[in-house]
Amino acid sequence: MSNIQHDTKAQEFFIETQEGKALLHYEREGNVLNFNHTFVPPALRGRRMAEQIVSAGFDYAKQNNLKVIPSCPYVLRLVMKNEDWKKLTARS
Repeated sequence: MSNIQHDTKAQEFFIETQEGKALLHYEREGNVLNFNHTFVPPALRGRRMAEQIVSAGFDYAKQNNLKVIPSCPYVLRLVMKNEDWKKLTARS
């Protein structure tokens, strides 16, 4: 499995392979990251790449004392299953 990379200028965490690029896009405002879009190319689906990338995003948020808004439906489903990630979500 390729390493997960973080591009702060593009505001995304991603895995790039010969078959394409799987990613989690976010927007940062102050100390809050809005995880608003995940994408995995069809050729890469079924390998849990999106889950791994989202996990890397939450690890980054935790390490940098940031909060997360899980506006992407996929991210929100993962958050509902993970108590540690719930603690990192921003309250509205």
